[in-house]
Amino acid sequence: MSSLAYIEMRWVDAWNELCQVAGDRRTIPCQLPDGSTVDMEGCKSYLQQAVYDGFAVRVEGGWVGHQRGVVICQWREGSRG
Repeated sequence: MSSLAYIEMRWVDAWNELCQVAGDRRTIPCQLPDGSTVDMEGCKSYLQQAVYDGFAVRVEGGWVGHQRGVVICQWREGSRG
């Protein structure tokens, strides 16, 4: 598999995880690693760019402010197990 195909597979997997965590909710807050909050489309864009920039990402359900939302974690490939 080419490097580009692998990268594309990783961000598509991250988008799928995002959709699983969000469920039927389309107006769910997403907290990025820098603490900022974005909507679903902003989160998708962030995930795609983070993967292209060489980060591994994790998508989890969690609290964003006072409501249930999505929390994104990232780290450099190879620096975390």
